[in-house]
Amino acid sequence: MSLHLDTSTGKTIGVARIEGRLDATNSGSLLQKFPKWLQQTNHFVFDCSALSFIDSSGLGAIVGCLRKALEKNGDLRLACLDPRVSMVFELTKAKQLFSIYADSHEAIDSFSAGNQQ
Repeated sequence: MSLHLDTSTGKTIGVARIEGRLDATNSGSLLQKFPKWLQQTNHFVFDCSALSFIDSSGLGAIVGCLRKALEKNGDLRLACLDPRVSMVFELTKAKQLFSIYADSHEAIDSFSAGNQQ
C-alpha cells in the first residue's frame, strides 16, 4: 500500500493504492499506517484498481479507516472497485457507507468545494 498526496482540487487529498489481497494476513498493516496518513490529511481516496480480493478483515479495516477519517471531520472515498470486490461491499451493505467512484480522478474531484457528499 502506498500513499501520495494530491492537491489538484485545492485540498490535500491522500490517495492510497490498495493492491492484491486485503485480508486477515495484511489488514492490520493498513490499520497501522492509516493514523500516520491522518497526520497529513483527513480526506482520502482508496484506489482499488489493483485490489483483487477482500475478506471481512479487509472490509473491517477499510470501515475502520473511514470511521477514523470521519472522527477528524474528513472522509474516505473508494475508486475503481473490481466486480468481485464490489460484490463484497454490496452483500455486506457496506456499500451504503461509502461514496464509490469509477476512477480515482472522479473521486479526487468530488472533494472540490460545493461537491462534498
